Amino acid sequence: MMDWDLADSPLQRSLAALNRYADAPAPDEVFLDDMRRRIDAARRAPVRSDPGENRNAPRNTSRDTPRVLLLGYSGAGNTGADLRTIETIAQLRRLLAPREPRITLFALGDCFDHPLLAGTPRLMPALPYLPDALDAAVRDADLVLNVEGSTYTSKFSDSLAGVLIGGIALAHAHGRAAIAYGVDSGTMSAALTRFVERHAQAGEVICRNDAARAQLASLGVSAQAGADTAWTYRARSAVRDGAHDGPHGPRRAVLCPNNPFWWPVHADAARARDLDARGEVSPLRYGPLHFHCWDASRAEAYHAYLDRFARIAVGLREQGYMPVLVGMEQLDRGACADLAARVPFPIEIVARGPQTLDEVAATVAHAACAVTTRYHAAVLAISHGVPVFGLSMDARIERLLSEAGCARWSAACDDVGGAQAALAAIASLRDEGVRGALLGAYGDYARLQRARFDGMGERVRAVLEGAARLDQTWADR
Repeated sequence: MMDWDLADSPLQRSLAALNRYADAPAPDEVFLDDMRRRIDAARRAPVRSDPGENRNAPRNTSRDTPRVLLLGYSGAGNTGADLRTIETIAQLRRLLAPREPRITLFALGDCFDHPLLAGTPRLMPALPYLPDALDAAVRDADLVLNVEGSTYTSKFSDSLAGVLIGGIALAHAHGRAAIAYGVDSGTMSAALTRFVERHAQAGEVICRNDAARAQLASLGVSAQAGADTAWTYRARSAVRDGAHDGPHGPRRAVLCPNNPFWWPVHADAARARDLDARGEVSPLRYGPLHFHCWDASRAEAYHAYLDRFARIAVGLREQGYMPVLVGMEQLDRGACADLAARVPFPIEIVARGPQTLDEVAATVAHAACAVTTRYHAAVLAISHGVPVFGLSMDARIERLLSEAGCARWSAACDDVGGAQAALAAIASLRDEGVRGALLGAYGDYARLQRARFDGMGERVRAVLEGAARLDQTWADR
């Protein structure tokens, strides 16, 4: 195999690196290592007398068109990730008006069913291997923002975490402004932990909760307090009249399941090539090279989880609610169908793909109550005053509800008592004092989060203005 350091051209080097990654026994570790090598190379690049300025990278000398690259999970049909991106774009346009920022999206799919996302240019990679494409892209930006919440975690993919964390580190190494924008943390693999520690001082990090700040501080990352960027989203009018009807009309209770047990995904090029050669598909395949994890124990846990959610649906119907299943991500359609098959009555499914982002979000925002494993369904519910119980697959929902003063409104998704806890919590809403206190806590917390998001925006504006002053200094020399 060609050594990428010795290849004749950037394209050849990138192709060789892609092949090395795909053929490796531990591709995700190779990906992190390749990101590290490119970050280290950027740090060693010759600089001008202005610290951090790359000699060969063009700078934007126009203060009227700041160039912003958004790293995230856009395009995958994930409602939470898209809401975060939409609200960040809207904030940037407000902050920088009358200037019009040139915003580019790093996309991981082709689901762009919201006009703001559909109208934002997407990154067209200049090289085939993602670390190389990112290395080129960040040089053409004045600001790189990581807008994905699930950043410092191995829950979903070490390669995705490497893009998000490494993209910020690459931008910083090239002298570009770089901010991780309202991010969270969780359990990390040994390889990802080493990667984070190595790049602990690269760029700015703003966390959406104090628990994440504390975890990152233990790894040498100094993070500022902030918020999730989706708090300013306001859902359109109710999908249909009567979402809050009662006591005699239907009160819709949204249930937002997913499959908590088939993460993370891992790259397996040999498996992908074998499927392609046979013309076969796999329900576990995720993109060109990655696959979900699955075995008998995961399947058993998933079936128990669905049974738990089915008991919740039945119990809510007995309490006078009309259950509706909501797939917050395209991937959740399978979990919704599996859950619907366990419920002994017809049940509506509202999911990304068949329905748009705005339709899915409005279904949650205008419900009478919600039970969710999806983090941003909880954000939507709290933000719109909808009582929500979390069946948490990791620390994110627990952190959110704890910070909002509603810790008892959460249970682990594999907790055998989770269904009983959810039904008891929602039944307690019959007490107007309980309901009033809960919604009061929601209102206070949502206002705090929006204020923090406003403060994050002011920090972005200050960073861009500082970069523009440096550009003007170079233009005047």
